[in-house]
Amino acid sequence: MATDRVGGDAFRFLVAGSLNTALTSLIYFAGLSVLPSSFSYGLAWLAGLVFAMVFYPDRVFPGGRTGFADRLAIGGSIAVVFLIGLLSLHVLEGVLQNNAAAFFVTLATTTVLNFLISRWILRRPC
Repeated sequence: MATDRVGGDAFRFLVAGSLNTALTSLIYFAGLSVLPSSFSYGLAWLAGLVFAMVFYPDRVFPGGRTGFADRLAIGGSIAVVFLIGLLSLHVLEGVLQNNAAAFFVTLATTTVLNFLISRWILRRPC
């Protein structure tokens, strides 16, 4: 059933995303001690990009597309969401005057976008 598949995909995405978020958050906050927030954010997203391209097609959306072109499409979509997140981070840092709060709002926004786009890429008909 399609609804069951969405729920399973969402659960696996949240589990994998939690691991990815832990990794990227660690990189982001460690980087803040020596880098500007934009560079730290970029390094964190690069690590998250590699994680997603390797694990999401096989582990998060099993039975979906797993070819090289599909993995590149996931990487491309994450790059677009990265740019959206980078803009969001800059704007929110100015509005909220708090790097951590801006990061977490950006994280929530980009998580939803990444799930929707990744699912569409890997679950679309052949």
